[in-house]
Amino acid sequence: MNLLFLHGYTQSGPNFSAKTKAVQKSLLKAFGASTTLHFPTAPHRLLLTDIPGTPTTEEPSDAFAWWRRSDTTGEYVGISDTLQFLSQYLDTHGPFTGVIGFSQGAALAGILASILERGDRPEGFTTGHGEMKFAVCYSGFRAPERYEGWYEPRIRTKVLNVIGSLDTVVDEERTMAFVRACEKGEERLVFHPGGHYLPATKSMVGVLVGFIRSCEEVKEEEEEIDVASVL
Repeated sequence: MNLLFLHGYTQSGPNFSAKTKAVQKSLLKAFGASTTLHFPTAPHRLLLTDIPGTPTTEEPSDAFAWWRRSDTTGEYVGISDTLQFLSQYLDTHGPFTGVIGFSQGAALAGILASILERGDRPEGFTTGHGEMKFAVCYSGFRAPERYEGWYEPRIRTKVLNVIGSLDTVVDEERTMAFVRACEKGEERLVFHPGGHYLPATKSMVGVLVGFIRSCEEVKEEEEEIDVASVL
């Protein structure tokens, strides 16, 4: 199994990896040591002025983003570069079984799953990678109205959405808007009793492992049916 992890706004690949060590350990235990986990860093380095609560200086930081949202237009500035980056990353390190994202990375995980389903891919997104078997989105959200094409028709990739009931960073309605854009979205929705983070409690990791197993089992059954049909 090959899994792609997408970090949140102001994080990096190594930072996200460090924050999810307990989850990684559980995944390796559940699916075997041959499981590979990839933590790319977003292509856009943030300035200190981009980070809430930091000094107003134009100095670069050690924080990264998949895009910057324009306050005036809602445009995701830099998203094209990000999609080109991911296209190359998928070709170099894939194929991936599924994608797991947090916050901005969760929103991107949904976008990526959607694009991989479609024939009309963005300019520069040239990967030959097939659809993901699943996506897991922690504190994710739906992109603004100008990006409606990513959500219509609804995303058919199996998506597990996890929401922190005390999350004050991503408004719950923004996440629910994304949930409704996924087929069977409300059937694959889980709340945890915390805030804006990826939960690593035994029960929540159990939900993650169980969801991944269910996606793998369905795929195996489909393959068995396909083989049987030609015998």
